[in-house]
Amino acid sequence: MRKTLIMFSTAMLFSVAATAATGPAEVKLTWQNPEKYTDIRPGTGTKKAYQQKVIKAFDKMWAEFAEKLPAGYKFEVVITDLDLAGDVEPMYSGAGRTMNDIRVVKDIYFPKMNLDYVLYDANNVEVAKGTAVKIKDMGFMQSGSLGHNSREFGYEQHMLEKWFEKEVLPKVQTTAAKS
Repeated sequence: MRKTLIMFSTAMLFSVAATAATGPAEVKLTWQNPEKYTDIRPGTGTKKAYQQKVIKAFDKMWAEFAEKLPAGYKFEVVITDLDLAGDVEPMYSGAGRTMNDIRVVKDIYFPKMNLDYVLYDANNVEVAKGTAVKIKDMGFMQSGSLGHNSREFGYEQHMLEKWFEKEVLPKVQTTAAKS
């Protein structure tokens, strides 16, 4: 009985240790002075409410990227600037010439994001690092991928997905191959 209890306790200990090292990847986003970003302006509504909406949507995007990382990895990102696709311009309507703003999306207003990042593996060893990284998609309207223009922040999501798959994931794969 005692031998069975010791084996069970040992198995539980290894199980807990394995779970700690194989939990889902974690992403930590820091939005540095979003009120000073190049373009995070709403077409309608308040700037503060729109800023919160943008941050919530981008937090969700980054969480989806973390799902592509190996278990136990940690991805820390500091967003230093954001310029959404399009530009906010005044729109006049009716005989009373009331003014509203509208986001106009043209290829000259391409999405951009600046950030710093560090990626750690499950042992908290630095795998990749980027400082003052500038991400942009000047051909966002000709990318050929259907669907991102029909969802909010779709151009930005597509831009970040391409960057993540080109710059971050290969470093993860290189690290895994060395192990």
